[in-house]
Amino acid sequence: MLTEAIAAARGGDRSRARELLTRLLRTDSSNAEYWIWMSAVVDSERESIYCLESALKLDPTNRAALRGLAILGARKPEQAELAAAARVARRQVAAVATGPSIGSRLNWRLIGASLLGLSLIGVIASVGLSMLRPRGVAVARTLPPLSATPSITSTATTPTNTPLPVSTRIFRTPIPSELAGTPLAQFVPITPTPTPITGATPHPNIEAFQLGLDAMARGDYAEAVTMMDQVIQFDSNLPDAYYIRGEAYRLLGQPGNAYGSYGRSISVDPSFAPGYLGRGRIEMSNDPNGPLPDDFERAIELDPTLVEAYLEIAKYYAPRRTWAAIDDLFQGAIDDGINPPIFYIRLAEAQLNRGEYEAALDNAIEGSVADPTILEGYILVGRAYIALEAYSDAVWPLLTYVAYQPEDPAGWTTLGSAQHGTGDFEAALTSLNRALEINGRYAPAFLARGQLALDQGDFGGGLNDLLNARRFGPASFELHLAMGRARYLLGDYADAIREANQALSATTDRRLRADGYALRALIDEATTPPLTEDAIANWRYVLSVEEARAQTRALAEEHLLVLLGGPTHTPTLTPSLTPTPTATSAVTPTQAKTPTPTRTPTQPAGPSHTPTRTPTRTRRPTTEPPETP
Repeated sequence: MLTEAIAAARGGDRSRARELLTRLLRTDSSNAEYWIWMSAVVDSERESIYCLESALKLDPTNRAALRGLAILGARKPEQAELAAAARVARRQVAAVATGPSIGSRLNWRLIGASLLGLSLIGVIASVGLSMLRPRGVAVARTLPPLSATPSITSTATTPTNTPLPVSTRIFRTPIPSELAGTPLAQFVPITPTPTPITGATPHPNIEAFQLGLDAMARGDYAEAVTMMDQVIQFDSNLPDAYYIRGEAYRLLGQPGNAYGSYGRSISVDPSFAPGYLGRGRIEMSNDPNGPLPDDFERAIELDPTLVEAYLEIAKYYAPRRTWAAIDDLFQGAIDDGINPPIFYIRLAEAQLNRGEYEAALDNAIEGSVADPTILEGYILVGRAYIALEAYSDAVWPLLTYVAYQPEDPAGWTTLGSAQHGTGDFEAALTSLNRALEINGRYAPAFLARGQLALDQGDFGGGLNDLLNARRFGPASFELHLAMGRARYLLGDYADAIREANQALSATTDRRLRADGYALRALIDEATTPPLTEDAIANWRYVLSVEEARAQTRALAEEHLLVLLGGPTHTPTLTPSLTPTPTATSAVTPTQAKTPTPTRTPTQPAGPSHTPTRTPTRTRRPTTEPPETP
């Protein structure tokens, strides 16, 4: 198959070569030769870089990979480094199953020329595989060191790895749209290793123990209980046997038996951390509204590397929105050197909800790069980019997410928000309608579609969607602000000011509060008669907030210039004061479906900015609003 792929590549049939090489890589992703040839037939420069980095990770002395990366600008090794690499024997790779390796017959000069040509092709290629560049995928961040082989003839240094920038690292997994159902693990150059069962230690002299582990792995929990009972009859002093029996009972839905087995594991060995983990799980499931079980902390004290205990604590805090506790938990673990990829992803989620957007993006990328098979990483990378208003960057990881989770309304809603931010209103509406087809009661999708309608001038349709968002979901800053904006655009200033005030009461995030004060200032200017002093005070507050969005600050400067006696043109009462499009904060299980009509936004005329009535409300003091709530 490799011979046929090379022949196709040399003959110009890149599509056939790519198809064959994809099949080979799915069979063996540890073969550097496959990655080298794939780099010459993929459709973009970034994909080529990814393939060459993958080859170099497997074979750090691969001259073709080093030279190809230099040609593509991903690395800038000195000439001496390339020369040194040429004098080191290239690592031999395993032969293909159908015959001996043909690596010795490869034309490396042809490969180098192909890569140079690819760099030109990549500039003009605007089509190709629609999902080839999602962010959040693993690459070799640092190359493995070369083996220390004594050498008499050469003292030149080996090539130095230049760390790839985040923007390059994140665009990495080649996923053709027609293969979207293929497990992500098939597309990344990692060798998956079986995940050991927590708490299990080898007992080679007890056959039933391994049979029990095998039963757990295939989901036959009743058989696992039977096997562990035999183990306990043989030796009643094995805490892991009791623990695994407890896990089997828990997964069978028998919490009482599980709790007893966990307790027995602790009785046999009071320092056996998994026993406390299991017992804490049962306590939390029996009383979900109670306090956090002490057993989780005890488990971590006994075994600081027990990942599941940290995740259970986070599972307790997340629905309570105690994000600071989750932040402290995972940041502390990472600082202590306990850093599985899922910890970065959970930390990113907490930081997003705390308004620490740049830190959240860094950690979401770190987690996704370390383990690109964790789908949640893609949606978190997308949410972080949306929060930073980097909407175009958000689209690719979200497209990857919905390709693998097509029935998750949260993914489609977040994607729609990103597309809204890029100005692709048609694609945004399609994504948001898809979310509501999956779940006709999904409040975040109604909120996002309502905001989209307001930006398109469909104020009545937008208000209707926002009312549905209020009907099916909890109130939030974003919902109150959007409702206030809709009421303002429709000329209903009394209700608009109430919504703006409720928005300000719903958050302590200074950037969001600046948007709330901007809306309040617009409403002040639109009333009859205008509340000019109040408007000035609100605009001044916006300018005092260092975290305010650039768009909001520009709006404040424009209006203050007019209100304080600048140019005499009429202030712009913009209908597009929209904060970051809402992205859902969590992957939410699909609820019961309710038919939802697909709405095509219309383009009615905007509201008159000449107020026709004075809203009934209590006049606020005209002094500058305080900076803190």
